[in-house]
Amino acid sequence: MDGRRRIPMHQSLIRPVLLGGAERGLALMNGVISAALIFGIGSWQAAVIGIGFALVVHMVLVNLAKQDCQFFDVYKRHITYQDFYPAQASQSAPTPLIKYLNK
Repeated sequence: MDGRRRIPMHQSLIRPVLLGGAERGLALMNGVISAALIFGIGSWQAAVIGIGFALVVHMVLVNLAKQDCQFFDVYKRHITYQDFYPAQASQSAPTPLIKYLNK
């Protein structure tokens, strides 16, 4: 033994939460929209369209989850960023909060 301590890492702690292979929130949203389409209109044509919509969207979500299992969270964070960050602060920038260590 080389003196290092080995601790098992269980896969359930690091595996992402997926629903049918797609991100959980997006899969639930897909199911709710499809159910609203199917049961809201109430005809067999709407049921066929709703089931087709659910299958196609779910396949797209599964492919996105294979690429990046946190795709939607990353995208939500990405759209909050600015397109350009200047190299200097503007005069209207807020003053940063300074924390004193002695208090």
